[in-house]
Amino acid sequence: FILPAMNDPETHKYIYAVSFHSWRGCDDETLHKWAASSRTLNVPLIVGEGSTDASAHVYPEIFAESTFALYEINLYTRICAICQPLSIVQWQLTSDYSILWGEGVYGSTGPLRPTQRYWNLKQLASTPENAFAIPFVCNKEEVNCAAYGNAASGEYAVHLVNNGAARQAIIKGLPDTVSKVKVYVTNTTKGMESAGEVEIKDGTAVANLPEMSFVTLISL
Repeated sequence: FILPAMNDPETHKYIYAVSFHSWRGCDDETLHKWAASSRTLNVPLIVGEGSTDASAHVYPEIFAESTFALYEINLYTRICAICQPLSIVQWQLTSDYSILWGEGVYGSTGPLRPTQRYWNLKQLASTPENAFAIPFVCNKEEVNCAAYGNAASGEYAVHLVNNGAARQAIIKGLPDTVSKVKVYVTNTTKGMESAGEVEIKDGTAVANLPEMSFVTLISL
């Protein structure tokens, strides 16, 4: 009913946000339509239920698989780049779609511990507060990116999901006020682990992207 609501001015006084679920059908064209709807109505955009597979609780071992975690963070990175949502509400932070493993969650054993999905969410949440999406161009199909910045506070973040072999990322056009960034990596063996700091030279940062990893650069 989004189109009838948008096309009827009488409904606009009752609309305070546009919300969608990200379970399926989130190709770029559809995401652009959701973004356009919130701009047209001049209200925030919210992902009211965020994840990739509503039936995943039926085969819960998938929650501990790296491929599932990577697919999810790819989706969120694309949503952030295209839609700039006010919030992504993770569905759901309970044992049904758990981002933790162990202590009997779906029969898992061992101590309760964070999964790769947990670290992906924590790393994405490191985006500076009140930052806005920044347009960018990426020349590698295997890499999804989202760039955010708050010019007033001088805080910036670049999120990159590398879906292929290890490679270097050359990030250009960073503001003169940024002299250094801290790099974080999440993959099968690392959970938002610091990969050190990178100096910015002439607005350019060069960072290593490990294979099949989620990498974030945060300004210092």
